[in-house]
Amino acid sequence: MDRHVDGPMPVASDLHTNGHGPASALLSRLVELASRPLDEAEALPGAMFYDPDLYELEVERIFRKEWLYVARVEELPKAGDYVCVEVAGEPIMVVRGADGQIRALSRVCLHKYADVLGDEAMPCGNVERFLCPYHSWSYGLDGNLTGAPFMRDSKLFQRENDTYRLPEYRVAIWQGFVFVNFDPDATELAPRLTEVEEVLGGYNLADWRIVDRIDWGETPVNWKLVMDNGRECYHHQGTHKHSLEFTWPTRLVETETTDSREWYYQRIMASPEGAGGHEEEFDLTPLATSRPAPGLSAYQRSHLLLIGIYPTFFMVPGPDLTVVFRYFPTGPESHRMDIGLLAHESHLDDPDFPAAKDAVRELFRQVQEEDSRQILAIQGTVRSEVARRGRALSTLERPSWQFQRYLAHRLTGADV
Repeated sequence: MDRHVDGPMPVASDLHTNGHGPASALLSRLVELASRPLDEAEALPGAMFYDPDLYELEVERIFRKEWLYVARVEELPKAGDYVCVEVAGEPIMVVRGADGQIRALSRVCLHKYADVLGDEAMPCGNVERFLCPYHSWSYGLDGNLTGAPFMRDSKLFQRENDTYRLPEYRVAIWQGFVFVNFDPDATELAPRLTEVEEVLGGYNLADWRIVDRIDWGETPVNWKLVMDNGRECYHHQGTHKHSLEFTWPTRLVETETTDSREWYYQRIMASPEGAGGHEEEFDLTPLATSRPAPGLSAYQRSHLLLIGIYPTFFMVPGPDLTVVFRYFPTGPESHRMDIGLLAHESHLDDPDFPAAKDAVRELFRQVQEEDSRQILAIQGTVRSEVARRGRALSTLERPSWQFQRYLAHRLTGADV
């Protein structure tokens, strides 16, 4: 079992509420639930999905401490290319410097805190420098201050200006995905993902390219509720009975995979009736394109992988297209999300590729609409008296149980 810890953490009763109030009671309940074996697992109480004190603790203990997926390397091919995101109230931009290095920089001007990309910052773009629209302070692609009009008479500025630069955050690149961490003391990302690399096998996603994004925007649903929903396939036979269940049925999902509390995966096997073919002893997942990505065995082509790296990275590698979800919490009861589609670089010039991409985009748009309707409805009922405590989880909801263990460890330090 993975016992990774980013430094010492206090127990729940020492956190945020000094042992008093609803957040402390929720943390105690969380630890108790996370300590149970899977066959005794129970759903989280409804208050976990709206309590504001708990959310502030999550920002402090999780989102300012963990590696968070923000971009793909191929979205930043040239010097000056940038992608901007906001993570738990912190506006940042990931930019390719003139030296070729990818950096994560704050977007907040050091002078009077305006966004250096402006009030309506574009999600991505290319610049030669960052020019704050408020007082025209300018910064290079490395974050260093390069200009500040009419500041020569400020003795303080003259003493300090050599030290003025936009705050820079740690960056890690794994399988072509760019991750950011606000914690300068966080452990390296790659060693934590050795097992994930083994599960991916022939999927070398560094050779895949992002070909589309569906911007889902902001949804008034707690981030943990959407994570809890997306990581288990038990709901396929209910929520997705018209989209996923025929081809990738609940009964064929392999859930007993890893005991790690850092990540999880499932194999979603193709059904005989929904398969796109048969090879060796395997029913093959149907393809949208004319051929699978290179290097995948018949077994790997018989299923979709569902891989989640806590807290919010979630992807579904398939034989011809991979779907990646990018989530950011925006408050106790809201989050932003988009869906990225990746294809192997060898497929990009295929004549049938645009139609295949559009077909997969439409499928996952439908799936996300089904999920969104459900979780929006649940966010509206989590304050019910009935939701004061959960009830038994199916063993098919193993990812929900693992998520509880992750949350308990990160928020309280409990070794569950």
